[in-house]
Amino acid sequence: RARRQVEAIRFVTDEFRRTTLGVLRVAFLSALVLEMVGTISTAIIAVQIGLRLLAGRLLFVDALFILLLAPEFYLALRTLGLRFHAGMAGVTAAQRIFEVLETPAAELQGARGSGTRADGRYPAGPVTLHSVRVAYADGSRPALNGVSFSIEPGEKVALVGPSGAGKSTVAALLLRFVEPGAGTITVGGEPLAAIPPDDWRQQIAWGPQRPYLFNDSAAANIRLGCPDASGDEVVAAARRAQAHDFIAALPQGYDTPLGERGARLSGGQAQRIALARAFLRDAPLVLLDEATANLDPSSEALVRAAISELLRERTALIIAHRLNTVLAADRIVVLAGGRVVQAGTHAELLRAGGAYRRLVGAYGGAP
Repeated sequence: RARRQVEAIRFVTDEFRRTTLGVLRVAFLSALVLEMVGTISTAIIAVQIGLRLLAGRLLFVDALFILLLAPEFYLALRTLGLRFHAGMAGVTAAQRIFEVLETPAAELQGARGSGTRADGRYPAGPVTLHSVRVAYADGSRPALNGVSFSIEPGEKVALVGPSGAGKSTVAALLLRFVEPGAGTITVGGEPLAAIPPDDWRQQIAWGPQRPYLFNDSAAANIRLGCPDASGDEVVAAARRAQAHDFIAALPQGYDTPLGERGARLSGGQAQRIALARAFLRDAPLVLLDEATANLDPSSEALVRAAISELLRERTALIIAHRLNTVLAADRIVVLAGGRVVQAGTHAELLRAGGAYRRLVGAYGGAP
């Protein structure tokens, strides 16, 4: 397998080298041609000016003026190649952007259901998946195959399983990024499809494993959770997320630009900014993709304390990658091959053996 990987890497790098050199060859040749055209054209003008000066048909001042303007006249031609290649890169990027923007939103199967509460919260009751099936690539790549489980109000459910088991697809379903190919999802007995996606997402706080931070101030990044929040509310959310101290120590405090993707912050600090967004949103349902993965012990302790505060008295589904997260959950759902193969508490699943026991061994816990 190692030799096969070496061959695959060699093939990919060779293709990349050939493609890159081909692009550079076109860029250099086009720039050379345009530069030569501009230079030769300027030289022809200089010769014509010189002949007219010798014949006495052009004043020296006029000749000097024209000679100084000639290179500027052809400057646009010289930069055409650079602008052309930048424009092609922009067109390619725009095509990818418009593919996303033009993707039709899933059609709603109905208006707001009668079970929606007057305060805008989702209907009281469990969030339940009933025999849900999802497939990608026009149905050729199944992700979920008849998944059924529920999350009771106030319950913390850990979703575990090997890579490719369908954990991220479950999160995408609850965020309404994808719709079930078969089966239904209900909230308090009401079909989730009957709730407008924008209204439903207002009830969810989503904590991805790698949160995206924009090249804006710390306060603006936190306000993504609630754009209308006041400064005091932003600070309060940061305090609850264990983020206030390091934000206050930044050169401009909450007005400090964080850089694209949070370039000025460590991984743990970026996670705490994301958790501050969730606190500010104050949503009743929390979806977390293990936020403590790839953090050092001190950062992990701070993030874990913030998560414990966030999940208090809230319903939560946590995609778990670490054993201590699993142990803290009220119930554990084990996915494998797009199916629910086990569900129960940590102790119950250990006694039952099977897939969960093997996962615990892989996490490094004692069976």
